[in-house]
Amino acid sequence: MFVIEGVPSIIMGVVVLRYLTDRPAQANWLTDDEKAWLNHILTAERAAKEETSGRMTLKLGLISPRVLLIALLCFFLVSGNFGVVFWLPQIIKGFGGLTNMQVGLLATVPYILAAFAMVWWGHHSDRTGDRKWHLAIAALIGAAGLAGSALLTSSPASFAALCIAAIGIWSMFGVFWALPTDLLSGIAAAGGFALINSIGNLGGFAGPFLVGFVRERTGTFSGSLLVLATFVLVSALLAALLRSQPRMQPIVVSAN
Repeated sequence: MFVIEGVPSIIMGVVVLRYLTDRPAQANWLTDDEKAWLNHILTAERAAKEETSGRMTLKLGLISPRVLLIALLCFFLVSGNFGVVFWLPQIIKGFGGLTNMQVGLLATVPYILAAFAMVWWGHHSDRTGDRKWHLAIAALIGAAGLAGSALLTSSPASFAALCIAAIGIWSMFGVFWALPTDLLSGIAAAGGFALINSIGNLGGFAGPFLVGFVRERTGTFSGSLLVLATFVLVSALLAALLRSQPRMQPIVVSAN
């Protein structure tokens, strides 16, 4: 399974390395006017970010307080996300009276709902120019869903709450990954993304581990879900601490 999943990524990596250019000036498929326009837009965006955040250096991407706050937010977000991803089938199985086939089918429902919600919420964030409150609201929805699934005694109601949790948590991702690009560019963005990913990936271990740890000691998933709810709630609080970025002006392509 890992080979089947990994081979296409390796092939695509080679294709991207061979054909994807680093700068508009190197893109042979663009006209000279298109290259000049893109360079003008990128220069203007970089200047606007430097005016807000400072000179785009690797140091800025690694030690900026806002980047560190975003990285910490990523840790709690990924903890909640992977805690659900790894244990969702077992949580559903715990409702009782379900075959493995039924568990598998039910486990797809939260993801399907979350996929539609993630696209719509990200689009709404782009349209309004807001990141901060879109993140915080989605996190609150995710935390409420996890807490509700832990506390509700009816299996259908608990499953519905899990669906709400997935909608909230997954709706954060599109908005979240727009944050570093709204703040950074160039080498600062490369360093910032690396730091955010590194710290966030620790949450990929912490979330599933804590779910299993609490489940083993309590005998149910209720306590585990409350732990995940707390993690996602912390991400909501961290999102509320973010400083709102000035909204970028829309890019208009001339008809000429």
